Amino acid sequence: MDLLKKSAIVLILGLSSAFAGIEQAPPSFSSSGKRAVWVDFIKAKYDLTFDINNKKASAVSTIEFELAEKGYPIFDLDIGPRSVSIDGVRYSQSEIKTPDRESKVRIIKKELLPGSYTLKIENNIVNGIKFRRKDVSAAFFMSDLKDRNFLEKYIPSNYEYDQYKIELSLKVLGARKSHRLFTNGSLVQKSDNYYKYSYPEYFTSSSLFFHFVPENKFKVISYTYESKLSNGSHFPVTLYSKTNRFNKKMKKEVDSVLRELERDYGPWPHPQLILYGDGEWKGGMEYAGAATSAFYSIGHELQHSYFARSVMPANGNAGWIDEAVASWRDNYLKSAKNNSKSNDLIPVGRSRNRRSGANLANHSPYRRVTPKMSYTNGSDFIFYLDSLFSRVPGKSVKKFLKIYYQNRKYTTISNNDFKLDLENYYGETLDLSFNKYIFGNSSKDKSIISEDDHYHPVLSKQELLDLI
Repeated sequence: MDLLKKSAIVLILGLSSAFAGIEQAPPSFSSSGKRAVWVDFIKAKYDLTFDINNKKASAVSTIEFELAEKGYPIFDLDIGPRSVSIDGVRYSQSEIKTPDRESKVRIIKKELLPGSYTLKIENNIVNGIKFRRKDVSAAFFMSDLKDRNFLEKYIPSNYEYDQYKIELSLKVLGARKSHRLFTNGSLVQKSDNYYKYSYPEYFTSSSLFFHFVPENKFKVISYTYESKLSNGSHFPVTLYSKTNRFNKKMKKEVDSVLRELERDYGPWPHPQLILYGDGEWKGGMEYAGAATSAFYSIGHELQHSYFARSVMPANGNAGWIDEAVASWRDNYLKSAKNNSKSNDLIPVGRSRNRRSGANLANHSPYRRVTPKMSYTNGSDFIFYLDSLFSRVPGKSVKKFLKIYYQNRKYTTISNNDFKLDLENYYGETLDLSFNKYIFGNSSKDKSIISEDDHYHPVLSKQELLDLI
């Protein structure tokens, strides 16, 4: 039985019981004589409160987790919590550095035996929030180009390896204006100044889209997208921006891109699509069935709902894959457009296959930052693979990606998963290619990339507040 068939069976069996957890976690490690161990979040219930009169935001998080080995459990939260308790008993916590000083996490100062536990954490929310006299705006905007910039920037979470069920409620105190929550969950309950949503079990710390604003702050278009596929479905689409004109422009592009993606990879993988359009050309960021995006990067961000937020990186060493695939798609279409008047094959491209070796995936297992070179060197590598595959009748990168996507959707993947699937499809080892182009000798990411290459800019704190 070949590898992809084996993988499909494993995935089907796994999806029937539970989503990914501890099996893809980094190695546990010692810190100041304590054994810091990774946990498997099963369910997280986040209760948020926004107090407009006192200009304070807080979260109470109740997390059910399982511990597979004896030690001091790890979680993460960028801002120090007010209190931490396990099964009703309060404990102290501390922020520690991971090995190789790649990142930071928090450990609870209580050694636990393997088993199931309930963790309760209370913290203030200080990032991504603006209070005014009568209203509040808040957003959990994320980035994979800076450390600790996923959900842990706002509320307690885990590394990306972990998939878990999320339930979120939001209560607003002192509001004198109506508000609206844009989020990629399913509405459970809504009343005056109270919102409750649930989210799919395949979500990770980079999946959740959350944008809470005064009701009339943005112009909104809502409609139902009707799939053109025989096995497709219809789903709700919400587009919003500062102007109706930009929304109409977005809708035309969104519909075109959705038809392309469904044709290439299959039905849209999420319950809905939410797109926040930024008309000032700042790039964007993807979430599961949601995105922030400038107009020029809509296609890039929507493809990420397949590769990044449906087939999801389990760690920083796998983060290059989805950026390489999305950037390859962008450059492929540009090449096709530029050569539409000739009968020539689509060229390999501007400097594809001519770049020197790069280190895209040979970093510490504790890393959670995507190298910027993923957009350039990573895209070139996908073109290089396409040139290899084209030598075999009937094979191409696009055909591989469809198989790869169908077998891996709703799972987290490692770099090795991607490599093995490629080798199984191609029928030959790719050790030399990966060693040169993906596990290269460059230890520092010194690439300088243009706005045209860079779809996920690192925004300053003020720029993020301006988007909120």
